[in-house]
Amino acid sequence: MAYHRIETVSSSSQSSPTQQVIPSGSRNGITRNASFILKDVHGGEEQTHNNDQDDFEITNPDGQIIRIKDSGIVHTLSHKKCIAENASLGLVATLFYCPNKEFINPGAEIHDISCEDINFGNYVSDMAIFEFIQTIDDIMVPWKKRTGTTHKCLDVAPSPGIMEIVLSRPEILSLYDLRRHVDLWKFENKWKIQVVLQENNICRRFKRLVVFDMDSTLIQQEVIDEIANYMGVKDEVSAITARAMNGELDFTESLRQRVALLEGTPVTVFESLKPSITFTPGARELTKALKTLGYKMAVLSGGFMPLADYVKEELGLDYAYANMLAVSDDGTQLTGELIGDIIHAERKAELLEQIAAENGIALKQVIAIGDGANDLPMMIKAGLGIAFNAKPSVQLLAPCRLNSETLQDVLYLLGFTKLEQTQLLEV
Repeated sequence: MAYHRIETVSSSSQSSPTQQVIPSGSRNGITRNASFILKDVHGGEEQTHNNDQDDFEITNPDGQIIRIKDSGIVHTLSHKKCIAENASLGLVATLFYCPNKEFINPGAEIHDISCEDINFGNYVSDMAIFEFIQTIDDIMVPWKKRTGTTHKCLDVAPSPGIMEIVLSRPEILSLYDLRRHVDLWKFENKWKIQVVLQENNICRRFKRLVVFDMDSTLIQQEVIDEIANYMGVKDEVSAITARAMNGELDFTESLRQRVALLEGTPVTVFESLKPSITFTPGARELTKALKTLGYKMAVLSGGFMPLADYVKEELGLDYAYANMLAVSDDGTQLTGELIGDIIHAERKAELLEQIAAENGIALKQVIAIGDGANDLPMMIKAGLGIAFNAKPSVQLLAPCRLNSETLQDVLYLLGFTKLEQTQLLEV
């Protein structure tokens, strides 16, 4: 679309012209007297002029001379491409360049990345993108033609560390199976690029509820281990914790065994621990951004209520659910027993569903983030379940996995660029 400057000159040659810059293909912003200039756009009477001229004059019905000059401004519009055909592009892939991360490798071939780094760049390079698209294409059924792809850099162009690609989804595999396809494992290991796959639908971009695990997710400690360290029984408790989080031991039974070791702990231990609690990098930024966007947020913890309430207040969450510890009759010591409902794996999934229902939120609009085996049921129930820096056994079973230095990277999975994240945090 070429922009032109209009000079309306009165019938008197002594009158000075008035000027206006308008797009020759626009219906808006043109004065009434000049509305007939281009017949194909404005429906007015066509007047003969030489299109090769930089400027020319025409006369309107009132006898005014309209001088058209080329402004030198050109803007191209293509209505065939201004709206992406997302109905046929059913898959969103977020690619994170992670050169220093260990990738889980269930039978995938090991590749040396040094050659690719030297030749193609220390980022999500064009060659890596081409190979990823080809990898997905190869999984498609032979008669299904790829309708196209779109992509955008989420952090820094032209050398992005994080890239979003929208493309056709292979119809022969469920999303669960596609995420575990051996060809994708090979791609990740070869290029040191972590791939997170989601359905490309309206719920992907408009989530409304996020539920978090607490220990080793929102905070970097395992609270029960910290209490055990305070009481001098850390080794015994840590051994039970590790077996439980790896799915080797029933969570409820393991919890009872660990709590029993805490008998006699003064109830003041929770206040003593608060100053030493370390929030996971990005936890405050992520929750602040989500709060700005109007999300509801909850912490669902297999830990204990005093510290779950503390985390809830510190991060501005809406809900906190955790286990309750029994105290002695004089209220000074823990008895080594639990009271009330135990927040085990199934209970976390139930609470997720309960909170969503209370707020009229569809499960597809829910995100669940955790790191342990007891978080898997809520991850699976949510529209987006993320194993964050999780144990390898959990990563293999989780809907999505994100191995990152910061929880703020979750915002990239929602399609927010680095600039947009900065703007959210400035609100």
